[in-house]
Amino acid sequence: MSCGYLGVVSLEKKDEIIRAIILHATLKLIPMLQEIRKGLQLYGIGGLMEKHPEICQPLFVPGTETAVSIVAEFSEKGSYREQVEVAMMNHLQDLLQELDMEDGMDGLMIIKEHQESQEKTHFKITVQFNHNCEAEYNEHRICYPTVAACSNTIMLPVKHMLNYEDFKTVLMEGFFLGQEFLKV
Repeated sequence: MSCGYLGVVSLEKKDEIIRAIILHATLKLIPMLQEIRKGLQLYGIGGLMEKHPEICQPLFVPGTETAVSIVAEFSEKGSYREQVEVAMMNHLQDLLQELDMEDGMDGLMIIKEHQESQEKTHFKITVQFNHNCEAEYNEHRICYPTVAACSNTIMLPVKHMLNYEDFKTVLMEGFFLGQEFLKV
């Protein structure tokens, strides 16, 4: 669905699905890779990669690990909302690094087991931001993130997760204490 294919998913439609995926990858990935190349050239890393590809390859090519990408749907570039959303994505990255260092966390083990069960697959998670939870739920003390499992999307309640400690608390409570942690 995220590739633009909205038809029936079946073996008979395999070629159509593959074409949609290839078209999506071509239109989305190539421009992104070109932007990365420009950024690397700014720091002289592009030339280094050309001269020593064997050294740089492990930095960009996953081996047997599962490729997981987290894609945020940001608000208008330069807006206050976008600035808040970027800060929240930084909080998410910090939390993921913290969990990775704390090997004993149950949540991390669940994530690792999921990744191992999907060897060499690509798993994309889309992050969206809810700036208007009080309009949806009236006055309240806290909202938790919601997850739409079918589309691999998580919706973060901005109002309740502005600083790192609140972000971590709300996300971990939602993960460990939420019964279904889902969005219908």
